[in-house]
Amino acid sequence: MYKEEVPELLAETSILNKEGKTNILLRFNASDFGKSKSDRGGDELSYSLRYKVYENYSSPIVLDSGKVIRKGLGYRGEEYVLDSIEIASAMGRNYLVECVINDFNSGKNNTQLIDVNRSMRFNAQSMRLFKSSGQLIFTDYVLGVDSYYVNVDVPRQNLYAKYYSRDFPPSSPPFSTIAPRPFDFTPDRVDELQKIHETNFKLVISRPGFYQVTDDTNRKTGGTVYYFGVSYPQAKTLLDLVNPLRYLTTNEEYEQIIEGQNLKKGVDAYWLKIGDNPQRARELIRAFYSRVQCANTYFTSYLEGWKSDRGMCYIVYGPPDVVYRSTATETWLYGEEGNYNSLSLTFTRVVNPFTTNDYRLNRSGSLKTSWYRAVEYWRQGRVLTYR
Repeated sequence: MYKEEVPELLAETSILNKEGKTNILLRFNASDFGKSKSDRGGDELSYSLRYKVYENYSSPIVLDSGKVIRKGLGYRGEEYVLDSIEIASAMGRNYLVECVINDFNSGKNNTQLIDVNRSMRFNAQSMRLFKSSGQLIFTDYVLGVDSYYVNVDVPRQNLYAKYYSRDFPPSSPPFSTIAPRPFDFTPDRVDELQKIHETNFKLVISRPGFYQVTDDTNRKTGGTVYYFGVSYPQAKTLLDLVNPLRYLTTNEEYEQIIEGQNLKKGVDAYWLKIGDNPQRARELIRAFYSRVQCANTYFTSYLEGWKSDRGMCYIVYGPPDVVYRSTATETWLYGEEGNYNSLSLTFTRVVNPFTTNDYRLNRSGSLKTSWYRAVEYWRQGRVLTYR
């Protein structure tokens, strides 16, 4: 999990809970598959999908399983390969689906874990989001101001969008005891969505922020759509380049960059200073902002991924060697298990009405040494992957 390079045959997923069942749509990059030739000379794909359904991460009991074999599928240069699996599911329960894909032509395989959330009456897995062109969106964020279409699980009389515009600060260091400020659940605006069909509604994204789609404005739950800018999850704007530097700079250095007349020159000057030469500075910039992009990809919630606790640790320490996940926690291990010098970080899932991807680091004063050592490593012009 959380590698800096996306593994081959890793699917993007779109989950829709229905009455008594859950549909999981999988989208693979076609370039990851090996191709064989048909009798007529055309390209073909051949692979299998196997899945097992568990109650949670700790349960050894398999509730359901299945296998799908696709052989001799015609391939005409499409960018993606689409497939799906469907499992039995009940309202009020959550599930873990272990999905294994084997590509017969190349011998490649990959295993991924998929969370199915049915604990709430209406959540992000009760709907699917489409572009105005009709293309399904596989992320929980959009990349532009536009009209989108929300397709829901069952016919609904009304849908509403609660709009929130919030500016969250980056996470504080792992040893900090500063408590996060309380969240104001009062939306900036509430709009009723235009009904196109009994299961299809129009959602207008008009400004940055996040939009919680719900069928009851008195409830805090719903499915949330985020808009953080047209380049997200990449770091392309000046503020995208400046803000994550907060994890490496001193207060004085950061204020000097922010208050300077030219933000771009300030950022470049900082990287040249710690890199000591242009070539090394470019290497640092490429590595650092690649991690910012990964953090945004993996850890987006009600705030940009790089601002989260996991995003902060990912950027500075690098990707963990091992991730242990349970229903309520994630533990990241850097180095060998049982080694005195290894670093262990534990994140606890926060109950959040906007997302299931909100984890809070278990902060400790014992992390101060590893944090300062990691930051200093970067400031000496070296890319750190903590070991």
